Amino acid sequence: FLGGEEEEEEEVDDSAKHWMKAHTKNKKRAERIAELFSSGKQGTLSPDIEDWDDDWDHVMDDLYNSEYENDKEEEEGEDDATTTTTTTNVPSSSSSSNTIDVVFLGDSITEQRQGTQFGEIVDDYIGIKKVFEKQFTKEKGGMFDGVALGLAGDTSPNLLWRIMNGEIPPNLNPAVFWITIGTNDFLKTQCSEEVVLLGILRIVEEIQYQKPSSIIVINSILPISTRSNGVLDDRGPFRKVKTTVVHDSNIWWPAIVSVNNELEKFASEQHNVKYFDANKVFVEERSDGTYIVEGTMMRANVHPSKEGHKAWGKAITERLDIILNKKHEI
Repeated sequence: FLGGEEEEEEEVDDSAKHWMKAHTKNKKRAERIAELFSSGKQGTLSPDIEDWDDDWDHVMDDLYNSEYENDKEEEEGEDDATTTTTTTNVPSSSSSSNTIDVVFLGDSITEQRQGTQFGEIVDDYIGIKKVFEKQFTKEKGGMFDGVALGLAGDTSPNLLWRIMNGEIPPNLNPAVFWITIGTNDFLKTQCSEEVVLLGILRIVEEIQYQKPSSIIVINSILPISTRSNGVLDDRGPFRKVKTTVVHDSNIWWPAIVSVNNELEKFASEQHNVKYFDANKVFVEERSDGTYIVEGTMMRANVHPSKEGHKAWGKAITERLDIILNKKHEI
């Protein structure tokens, strides 16, 4: 029994180190992006994804064992990490603008745009990364320059901590912060609707405090279906199995709809806060109910696929065009 407890503690320890390592990579990446755009220099940021592991273990041990009590030690530890080049997307500053257009913040859904999980390259996500680069790098034909700062498994409190601990440095001043968070608050920490809502609003509050000139877009929490056919809400008749009445519904969808409605209401009452309903991309109404769009838009009815990211990115670009170019919003 005691051995099992020790093993579980080691796994938690390991997980925390992986998470902190990924956060530090994001932090350094954000700092380099900020430097690139604020200087107006042309070039491409290449944060090290695969080769930062030299000397990393002892750095993370020092940080973790001290529980990050000494900020100076943390900064010195981070400086020990070496940086080289990788294929991770960062837009080049090729225009006269010294402001990146959009920074995407979120969990694994956002991190997959980087082609990574916990900061490590994942082959299955390379297609998503290429889609993102094409849509959000001007030099590759995109209308806007954007960067994704996501971390797998994150809840709202995780993202808030990252924001408060260096992932949006003082000189990173995008026109728009695009937030996609909340899925893991439901799935991972089993939070109530009220807690999920407050967690997201606290993130908005922090960004407003740190970056009062930026516009904040709250992306709707994406649909989650617990059923293989992608059903979210079945309006059809009950079906009987022996003596038990079973309704073919999804346990998360009503809660997601409730939180999204409150987020939309909040955004409508705020200056420089917008709400974006991604359900127009991922959800469809059928005669017998509400479903995740049939086909290849989402993987396991939770994460957008390459095709899903392509359609979603197109919709985001159209909305950014309205917001940043002051076009009439329909």
